[in-house]
Amino acid sequence: MITWDTHLHTEFSGDSTARVNDMINAGRSKGLKGMVFTDHLDWNYPNEPGLFDLDFYSYLDAMNLAMTQNPDIEIRKGIEIGLQPHLAERHREFLNKVTFDFVIGSIHVVDKRDPYYPEFFKDRSADEAYGEYLECMKENLLTFTDFDALGHLDYVVRYGIRHLGQSLGSMSFYKHRPIIEEILQFLIKNEKALEINTGSFRNNMTEPNPSYEIIKLYYDMGGRLITIGSDAHKPENVADGFDGVALRLKEIGFTSQAVYISRIIHEMPL
Repeated sequence: MITWDTHLHTEFSGDSTARVNDMINAGRSKGLKGMVFTDHLDWNYPNEPGLFDLDFYSYLDAMNLAMTQNPDIEIRKGIEIGLQPHLAERHREFLNKVTFDFVIGSIHVVDKRDPYYPEFFKDRSADEAYGEYLECMKENLLTFTDFDALGHLDYVVRYGIRHLGQSLGSMSFYKHRPIIEEILQFLIKNEKALEINTGSFRNNMTEPNPSYEIIKLYYDMGGRLITIGSDAHKPENVADGFDGVALRLKEIGFTSQAVYISRIIHEMPL
């Protein structure tokens, strides 16, 4: 059973209007023991500049208040940082000044474009778009390592399927396996967690991000650190798909999920 949701958004993220207490009440109703909020920080976001410039001091005040007001469920403060190579030093300086329990490093922007928008896929195949995304991910990992978990590794596939359709938008695992292996090896070598993100289920997908093929490859390569998050931006999506994902993860061989408190790993049984 998955008892922690470690990827959650609130009204402090530019793409959510969810109130913190509404999200906590939803988690409580789902039987969660802990919740990690990870609102967006995406500096230099090209499509809507400033949309994800997190007001982190107000956000941290809200998190501290939520911790005090909800003693029956453990609330932790995290952040999802949108990685771009030119922002690496700025991110390092920021994390040296502001303290979080958990840091997700995610790639949302590739060469000033977000796959969320259909323009990312214009005039090229899904494989070309996916290859560029994964190369950008690799570049980011070589530039910045001050994160705890790599967010939704194949995020780009969510929107490939949305914009191109299921048949054209599906990822060829074997075509991209070499660079995926490089990314996974980097995570294992540097003791970074692989996030299992169930937000995919709200985007016409039947598997989490990353896919079970990628998750199994990670396990077969020796990877054991996983975090699990719903990527919920609304209360009704907290802990989405957790029961089914837990069963599949156990079938692969995983026995626990990692929860970060003060950026220290705590293993919680599945």
